[in-house]
Amino acid sequence: MTYFAELELDPDRFVILKGRSFRYALGTMSNAPQVPPIYRTVPLPAEADAAIEAARAAASGADPATLFWVDRSDRAQCAIVLGPDEPLRAAAQIVHIGMTTLGDALGAALPPLVVVGFRLPTIVLLNDAVLGGLRVYRPMSCGPDDVPDWLVLTIDIGVTRFAEGSAEAADLAFTTFEDEGCMGISTGEVTGAFARYLLTWIDRWQKDGFGPVRTGWMSHARISAEEIELQIGGRDFAGRFAGLSDAGEILLETAAGKQAISPVDLVQAFGGVAE
Repeated sequence: MTYFAELELDPDRFVILKGRSFRYALGTMSNAPQVPPIYRTVPLPAEADAAIEAARAAASGADPATLFWVDRSDRAQCAIVLGPDEPLRAAAQIVHIGMTTLGDALGAALPPLVVVGFRLPTIVLLNDAVLGGLRVYRPMSCGPDDVPDWLVLTIDIGVTRFAEGSAEAADLAFTTFEDEGCMGISTGEVTGAFARYLLTWIDRWQKDGFGPVRTGWMSHARISAEEIELQIGGRDFAGRFAGLSDAGEILLETAAGKQAISPVDLVQAFGGVAE
């Protein structure tokens, strides 16, 4: 039985399968992720940018569920091609699905006392220091009411300690698994866990709507009650965090009332890729 049949993904929502199951050969690379056969994996050299390579491939017709991963041991960097079947305004909720996926995947791999959290807009924390983050890329020409030909979901997570003498190593605001005492976790394990949990969360979103995603996202939120300031897509936002709406909007309480940052605001702010 294929993962397509097991998951029963709704073709009227967010299709990452397009009716086929992928099989792959891992080769001999030590950082290769173990992922469900629905994915087609593409290894990249250590100097490659997974997001750029995935976006270029997607623009050239790469199949959804193609997973690009960078063969390096210090950071887990991967990018997954997605095939939305609805306008960007709705499909952009994948940004929160991806963050909830990361929270659960990392939480399952780490010791119980190590806390995985989120900071706005898409920053992942480990014990309140920056571990990495997530982005979503789209075709440059895709507007909020257009159905994207593709989206690319990409993550970058610190695993081993920063190089001695680097700016990150000297900055206590940044961390890695090793810095927090979480030894023996490979980049392949992080990528594999993210890929597996993503299938589960997309399936749940399709069946149950955004509610469970919102609950999962809020369980990881580590956002100060003080006023925060954000600049997203050239726009300034300021206020106290007031939660995540049922539509996936980040809500800020301001003197003039609530201000909303929609998922499509986030995706458009990450930038587009020319086709």
